[in-house]
Amino acid sequence: MKNAVRLWLLLLIVFAFPASLAASPKNDAFYVFGDSLSDTGNDVILTKAQGIVPSIPPSESPHRTYYNGRFSNGPVSVEYLWRLVKKDNKALLTPFLSKKGLTLDGGISLAFGGSTSGYVNQTPGGFFVPGTLGQVELFRKALKGKKPQAGALFVVWTGANDYIFSTPDEPVKPVDVVANITKTIETLYSLGARNFLVPNLPDLSLAPIAGGSKQLAQLTESHNALLERAGDELAIRLKGAKITLVDIFSVTQNLLSTGTVASESVILTPPALEFIAPGTGASSCLFTDPTKCPDVNVTGNLGHPFYFWDILHPTTFIHSYYGQAMFDSLNGEQADK
Repeated sequence: MKNAVRLWLLLLIVFAFPASLAASPKNDAFYVFGDSLSDTGNDVILTKAQGIVPSIPPSESPHRTYYNGRFSNGPVSVEYLWRLVKKDNKALLTPFLSKKGLTLDGGISLAFGGSTSGYVNQTPGGFFVPGTLGQVELFRKALKGKKPQAGALFVVWTGANDYIFSTPDEPVKPVDVVANITKTIETLYSLGARNFLVPNLPDLSLAPIAGGSKQLAQLTESHNALLERAGDELAIRLKGAKITLVDIFSVTQNLLSTGTVASESVILTPPALEFIAPGTGASSCLFTDPTKCPDVNVTGNLGHPFYFWDILHPTTFIHSYYGQAMFDSLNGEQADK
């Protein structure tokens, strides 16, 4: 508990919150809440501030195994989505903890790698991060009593870590995770949010770290079914709210069964890091010993459409498909096409 308190003090004291979010023009504000699938640098900033070496995820030489604070080899899904929304391939999704922070117009990611759907949790790396509900509280404090502009889009994508890193002694129930997501949306709504994008989870059992776990496959299905039901209920109960659900699960299954637009099959295993850095343990170094993470050609052409960059996180190639699916869903198109 003391460590959790230290985290909040670090976030509230070391990083100064800007005075206003409300100045952004209509349809020019974009806020993301979630985990490593959407983190664009918050963990790196946080772990640097705590003196953790290398900072997480290792993104600088001599441990440049990840791309610029992303848990991947390039931009993540919400970055691709933001670029599509803005019609600008250079549109930036700024980490919440960056010095410029919320004073910028445009997109802000409040997502932290390793976070769960709750308030505060300890990551597999041993440091504490705000969970999705905690990220909402950071957002509340940053608002300073003001409301975000009416056209702002809020992305809430969380839940994977609740299941993947749960223990037999404290099993996680989908009903509780979805309840946290529901509370996240309700709280943001109370702060003035009206436009929500809520992706479901891909099959978590596919990740190499999961080892084909049937339990994770079942938890994913239960989570997604409950999330769909909750989204429908919230859309009715929260007057004036637009809640767009994105079927990431189907996008993944279709990619694996039909291949890419180039008709090339997606390689599920081995992870791309093992392909480009064989024998280094790069695919699992983040989860075992980040100081052993090697320098790799992060932005190099892999030559094949790999699904995973390491034993848990998708490649930027897969993220680009997810971002497109999110954009299609916003425009009322089929997310799984």
